[in-house]
Amino acid sequence: IVEYVRRAEPELGVEDVFDSARQLTTHYYQWLIVHEILPQFVGTAMVKDVLAHGGRHYPTAQTGMTIPVEFQIAYRFGHSMVRPSYRVNFSGAGGAPFFAMLFEPQTGGGEPSDMRGGARANRRFIGWQTFFRFPGFETDTRPNKRLDTKLSSPLFDLPLGAIAAGTPPTSLAERNLHRHLTWQLPSGQAIARAMGVAPIDAAHLIDIGGIYPPFATSTPLWFYILREADLGGGNTLGPVGGRLVAEVFMGLLRADPSSFLNQSPAFVPTLGQTPGQFTMVDFLNLAGVGKKR
Repeated sequence: IVEYVRRAEPELGVEDVFDSARQLTTHYYQWLIVHEILPQFVGTAMVKDVLAHGGRHYPTAQTGMTIPVEFQIAYRFGHSMVRPSYRVNFSGAGGAPFFAMLFEPQTGGGEPSDMRGGARANRRFIGWQTFFRFPGFETDTRPNKRLDTKLSSPLFDLPLGAIAAGTPPTSLAERNLHRHLTWQLPSGQAIARAMGVAPIDAAHLIDIGGIYPPFATSTPLWFYILREADLGGGNTLGPVGGRLVAEVFMGLLRADPSSFLNQSPAFVPTLGQTPGQFTMVDFLNLAGVGKKR
């Protein structure tokens, strides 16, 4: 993008080129959030509604650049999409694909065999074609798990080194449920009613009610959002989780005076493969990391 700015505005000095390229990069990434990333998580209809009508429940444009505490739980919906292991690249391990578990017990020193960071090695560089559908490699992409209340097994036994505090509990599910209780958040049902959405019937929450009976009618938000998504097919978040996530993201963009929504509301991407469109694949190609490894 720096080279693009230099060609488009040859009169700019070095610092101005950098500032212009940084702003353009930011606007392109923000455009991606609104037009590609959020629709995949919350659905296109929800994004269009929030774009057209603004936030109904989380108007961060009025409260400044703040994130509601409910979002600190809601954004953890991604935990259910994590697989226990990944093919990190195609040819990083002596010309063969490098597969790695999220977490594995470490014995001795040297480079870890799992996906934890802090160990730079050629075989560990990400091959982005395993995560995004580049032309010619569509069948090589591994999709995320669906949104539901099931977690991959490594997330039930986190290494203490992967926990910021370095202390138990080591179950990610337990930690998320504890957050809901210790932060004294409203239940998923209470938030649904505040949004004017019919709460999930308790018959669909018998399993968590078996752990603690009140949870069937007053469900921790994290579990509620995942069950809501699961009941809707698991491809996107449901009406409560989707609106919470969409309104916070869009609200933050609206609250930022330098965002493309405020500075260039008619912004149309021109640097992608298709005029007027721009994807994460285009973004990675511009960054020069789209080549197969």
